[in-house]
Amino acid sequence: MTPARVGAAFSRHLQSYATNAHAQRRIALTLARDMRPYVPRQPRIFEAGHGSGFLTRALVALEPRALWLNDLSAPLPDLAWETPPARLAGEITRLALPQGLDLVASASMLQWIADPEALIRRFCAVLDTGGVLAVSGFGPENFPELAALGLPPGAPSYRDSAALAKALPAGMELLVARDEAIRLHFPSAHALFTHLRATGVNGLLGGRMSPAALRSLMARMDGSGDLTLTYRPSYCLARKSGRDDVSRLQDER
Repeated sequence: MTPARVGAAFSRHLQSYATNAHAQRRIALTLARDMRPYVPRQPRIFEAGHGSGFLTRALVALEPRALWLNDLSAPLPDLAWETPPARLAGEITRLALPQGLDLVASASMLQWIADPEALIRRFCAVLDTGGVLAVSGFGPENFPELAALGLPPGAPSYRDSAALAKALPAGMELLVARDEAIRLHFPSAHALFTHLRATGVNGLLGGRMSPAALRSLMARMDGSGDLTLTYRPSYCLARKSGRDDVSRLQDER
């Protein structure tokens, strides 16, 4: 899926995303809770893929002395800014990133990047010593219910926490690597697919399913009992140390 297509999908559903992305909101809150003990006071922060601002709200609460926000297409979250942060709009893999950061954070975005490992290395490179990387994506077992129906993956780059941790370059101290399951329940197939559309995750069908085929699939789903959709978020937090012993540990992983 191209960045342009991803951006268009989320742009069309930006308003509905804010009210329907229950799993993504929970993931952002979990990531914020995990990072809080490790982030220095008044940090310099860069957030990639701010979207509706679920994570941004927690980052603002850290009282950063500098804040840069990136998204492919979304405008700045409406947080009644006294002083708006710097906005770096566009495809994250092509942007020049700010340097000397205390925190690089991103929630529920890495799965849309063709090479998330390379992006993690770029994020780590712009951290100051003691700076923290805090990211989440989704693992290979995301949406197993849809995979069982023969539908293609919803995003190109699912990675579990072990894969995210393995991407850390030398000099990064792993703090947290964890996978989670968030299961949502739906009264009907129509409600389930409405949820996917409202959150912009409409690339699952890839335009390859006709309306008649989709109706047939939904009828089968409605006859199968309780309908669930399981998100499998993966979390990775690491701190830039630069110590030789941490480098050796990274090489041995």
